[in-house]
Amino acid sequence: ALSLPAKVYFEVGSAAIGADSSKTLGAAADMIKKDALKVSVTGYTDKTGNQDANVELAKKRAVGVRDALKAAGVAEDRITMQPPIFVDIGKDGADAEARRVEIKAL
Repeated sequence: ALSLPAKVYFEVGSAAIGADSSKTLGAAADMIKKDALKVSVTGYTDKTGNQDANVELAKKRAVGVRDALKAAGVAEDRITMQPPIFVDIGKDGADAEARRVEIKAL
């Protein structure tokens, strides 16, 4: 079973929601509706490359997640969009963490 915060991961440079992410989003939407939750949606990015482009991509990903939740029947007033957050990528190669959107219960 899914628990919040749920993490939706993306490919490098992409805001496309893949099959695994779709499953995560479906489960999250079901939970939000069942428990009448309110959630925040936050895109994460890192500081490598063009920071403005990174922020735009993080925003696009977050909007994609919001739209997917709405498409799955979550009311828009249950979703709060948060500004993107920068993460430092460690030597452990956790760069996937910089390509995620998190859905958190409020």
